[in-house]
Amino acid sequence: MRQILYLVQKEFRQIFRDKAMLRIIFIVPLIQILVLGNAITTDVKNIKIVIQDQDKTPYSRELILQFVHCKYFKTIGFEDNYTNLSDCLASGKANLAIVIPKHFQRHIVLNKKPDVQILVDGVDGNYAGVALGYATDILQKYQERLISSTPYLGFYAKNIHRVEKAPMFWYNPNLESKPYIVPGLIAILLLIITMFLTSMGIVREKEIGTLEQLMVTPIRSYQLVLGKVIPFSILGIVVINIAMGFIYLIFGIAVKGSLLFMVFESLIFIISTLGLGIFISTISETQQQALFMAWFTMICFILLSGFFFPIANMPYVIQKITLLNPLRYFIIILREIYLKGTSIKDLIPETLSLVAFGACLFIAAIIRFRKKIG
Repeated sequence: MRQILYLVQKEFRQIFRDKAMLRIIFIVPLIQILVLGNAITTDVKNIKIVIQDQDKTPYSRELILQFVHCKYFKTIGFEDNYTNLSDCLASGKANLAIVIPKHFQRHIVLNKKPDVQILVDGVDGNYAGVALGYATDILQKYQERLISSTPYLGFYAKNIHRVEKAPMFWYNPNLESKPYIVPGLIAILLLIITMFLTSMGIVREKEIGTLEQLMVTPIRSYQLVLGKVIPFSILGIVVINIAMGFIYLIFGIAVKGSLLFMVFESLIFIISTLGLGIFISTISETQQQALFMAWFTMICFILLSGFFFPIANMPYVIQKITLLNPLRYFIIILREIYLKGTSIKDLIPETLSLVAFGACLFIAAIIRFRKKIG
């Protein structure tokens, strides 16, 4: 036990002596949360629209005001020439075009079906679908407002029983993307801190010769591994607490579940990433090799974790491959604890999967490390 404590002290001295590593551990995560937390979003806002009003009546102007005052749309101008609308969409000047035809008000007064044309840039299918949904919702509410506020329109519609919807969204009432995205950043930060620094730290010691000096001392291999693992585990827990505080101060997102449970799950994930970092260090001869392998692994983990893209939308074969990704389970756990306050009994499958991967990766790394130093 004394040998392990000495190694832990030696690792901490080495970490705090390296100013570049300190910046990576404490400053870079805060910058990442601040930048990525605001930059990565699935919200569709500031949809650029161009409007053509061929009717120029009070009713058409009232409809235009609904789009102008909507927080999701940004009106860039009005066009009198219909052919210019396609040029605006093609050049990217506008994402959506609204055309109010002639006799719009007349058709409403005569209780006829008025037409409104919506032209949408469909290059980004998801963006176009959401934008069209916003526009359709505005038209529907405008129609309901006309029926309720205009006496002669209300006369025709008084016997129509409309179904009114009152949706209620749990856990994220405003349907914002930040509460969904930001907790996942904690998992990525832990992945970087543990896997990157462990793999590069061990390889760095091989390059400068200190690892060989440790191997000729009367220290057993498991003591050497624990001496490497414990400091980065402690740093990982410190970083996750700093990140949670920073997330609360910047975004106002607090953990709804148990902090103790969250730390427990984080420790399991840290064991997995530390094992992966040790394994990478055993197959790398230089820090550049370790950096490349760690970066490649991290990119694959992130893309197949459900952080950016829902796993259910991936091809069937890729969905099966994601089952071998521990980051997938940890992101699910983080979001459940953060947003829902889920307890461990509801996360048993994810927790057991994370424990299994953590144990397998760490054991494989230890065996590989012992063979390498042997």
